[in-house]
Amino acid sequence: MKPSFHSGFAVDIRDMMEWRGVLGYTESCYTQELAAFDRYCQKNFPDTSILTWEISLSYLNAIRERRGVRTDVAALRNLGRYQAMAGKAACIFPADYFSHKKRRMPYIMNDRELQRFFKAADEYPYNKCCPLLTYTAAVIFRLQYSTGMRPQETRHLTRQDFDFLHDTVYIADSKRHKDRCIAVPHKIMVMCRKYDGIARRIYPETNVFFPNRNKKEHNAASIQTLFHKCWEKAGNPDGLEYCTPYILRHNFATRRITGWMEDGKDFDRYMPYLSAYMGHQTFHETCYYLHLMPDRLSRMDCMDISDVVPEAAYEE
Repeated sequence: MKPSFHSGFAVDIRDMMEWRGVLGYTESCYTQELAAFDRYCQKNFPDTSILTWEISLSYLNAIRERRGVRTDVAALRNLGRYQAMAGKAACIFPADYFSHKKRRMPYIMNDRELQRFFKAADEYPYNKCCPLLTYTAAVIFRLQYSTGMRPQETRHLTRQDFDFLHDTVYIADSKRHKDRCIAVPHKIMVMCRKYDGIARRIYPETNVFFPNRNKKEHNAASIQTLFHKCWEKAGNPDGLEYCTPYILRHNFATRRITGWMEDGKDFDRYMPYLSAYMGHQTFHETCYYLHLMPDRLSRMDCMDISDVVPEAAYEE
């Protein structure tokens, strides 16, 4: 259900969202953040319709104790820019007004942890309220790991996106509104085809490839819960609260690069293919994964400096 807006900013928020939709942005972008801001202003600034520093900082300070504010800052920045374009004296947050949160190092699973995780996914218990979930756990995470898809990309897949004849999946309107078609390992596509047959028997009227019990696509929270249950059942390291389905994408990338290292592949030749396959906007995003493998890199022949640095000469 679309949120409704009732504060003095309601008209501008609705117009801005419509305008962004025309530009190609997803309809849900910043919707929840602006809805929360609208409720706050309706209660605390009912007679105000122009974004000011006082209102913005008051709202951000009010929510900072409950959650991070980076997305909220971006939402207010866009609202301020829209009002400014309309000739209103609105405040506009600088892009770097709040320092960026330090990026966590992704958790790279070893072979044993991967095996335990997928075994737990295969043995996910049957739930009569959601009978398809026991099959979903085994398939959705394997598909993501074997292709490096983003979690939201797997959730948004439809039946038409799968080409079982050519072992490809079409990913439409992904991050930054990019489309791409990727090759999928044949064994994974066979598993997906079997899953599709089961899913259509249980929910024949939906076009969503991984439907929930309401015959719609899963939200991010439900898939994250599914991932955590498999992770815990596998007996993998606890205390890793930042472990999410996204680490499967990280593990896909690092294992591809590791394989190239061990095979002596030319990085300059292969990295652009990986970048395009994963849907990265820049080559720099793909090179980030090189930083996750210092141990592997240190043991490569190209890192051996014994012939470069002479031995120290000591006088007796």
